[in-house]
Amino acid sequence: MTRNVISQSVASFAALGESTRAQSISMTDHLIGEDDLLATFSQQRQVLLKHTADLLCPEPAPVRQTPVEREAKLSAILVSSLEELKVAEEELLERTEALASVRDELEERIGATRQLFDLAPACLLVTDIYGNIVDANRAFQVLLRQDIGALERQPLARFIPADERRGFRDGLTRVVAADGVGDWRLTLARPTDARVTVSATVQVVRSVGVVPQVRLFWSFGPLGSENAPMNA
Repeated sequence: MTRNVISQSVASFAALGESTRAQSISMTDHLIGEDDLLATFSQQRQVLLKHTADLLCPEPAPVRQTPVEREAKLSAILVSSLEELKVAEEELLERTEALASVRDELEERIGATRQLFDLAPACLLVTDIYGNIVDANRAFQVLLRQDIGALERQPLARFIPADERRGFRDGLTRVVAADGVGDWRLTLARPTDARVTVSATVQVVRSVGVVPQVRLFWSFGPLGSENAPMNA
């Protein structure tokens, strides 16, 4: 029963992370759209300058226009260019408003994910594929009697008994290759307290983006005081 709760906690947190990532991609798409509109502004400006230069340059005698004709043509070009720029400006404003809405929703999702992670009753941990700690919730900090400042960027192997670290690293490699494990029994060596034996559920989450990342989402449940061998 406890193992199922742990697995659900990890899956829920990973799902929220994927949802947040999707919102980030949506925001990027809006930014790309704004770049296109800015390029349109630049193109319209170049077209306007070219037409103006063509009208102001000396004309061959057979096709020379009167000042009134030249002024009328220049006015028509200016009006047409201004209308196109106005349409582009309106589209840019609409996309800016949409981007602000996406950003607000993304911030809400990030806040909800952060709160769920911090307040979860299960001991949750995020590491890279090498076991270096990226984040830890309050329950895990209480388990190890360490605050986040002492845990962040530390290798999880530091909290494994010295004689078991080699087996832990070998097991970590197998976990990454298998995309996770459901019941990895570990002994954690707490710096200021007695050792504790736990069951770890690990899920490998691979993000897709400009810089792809692989993170391990850990959830720890107690096994009691009896020591159990590590296997993954």
